[in-house]
Amino acid sequence: MIDYPTQEILDPKFLEDFKKNYPETAHKDELIEIINAMQVYSLEEIKTHYVSLFELNNRYTLYMTYYKMTDSRERGQVLAKLKMLYEMFGVQIEGTELSDYLPLMLEFLTYSDWKDDYRQQDLKLLFSVIEDGTYNLLEKSEEQSDDLYFRTVSIIRSEMRTCVEQPEMKQSDATKAGGE
Repeated sequence: MIDYPTQEILDPKFLEDFKKNYPETAHKDELIEIINAMQVYSLEEIKTHYVSLFELNNRYTLYMTYYKMTDSRERGQVLAKLKMLYEMFGVQIEGTELSDYLPLMLEFLTYSDWKDDYRQQDLKLLFSVIEDGTYNLLEKSEEQSDDLYFRTVSIIRSEMRTCVEQPEMKQSDATKAGGE
């Protein structure tokens, strides 16, 4: 929903599959509302809007390290670390996108096999880049916060937060979990 638009998002099957496969979260209904709103437009209209927001406008970008680091050496180092992170989990970046491109990072989290990997702590960099980048993007887009794309970014940010924030176990719960 946040990548360059394709015909797939306008297909009624996309919405059906989304309703069936997306987990029940606090934002599912709002995402369904956004998809319904997108499906009112033609593909050409959505593409034109997307390009005017993210490709012809220096104010907004989906490259998450750009806001803090622009084109600095530090940014290059973070991009290299992200690329190595993907490769560590068996993912190769195909195409020309940089490793901090939000749709690419979300795709990695969705499809790569990292859930039971002992190296999960290495994902902190990825989550940090998404957190910082989406914060800066939404801060710059305050006057357009009702735009479908910025609403989607806001939901991504909220959904990511619920994935990262895990309630601390009470000592008695930890003991039970340990089988004692």
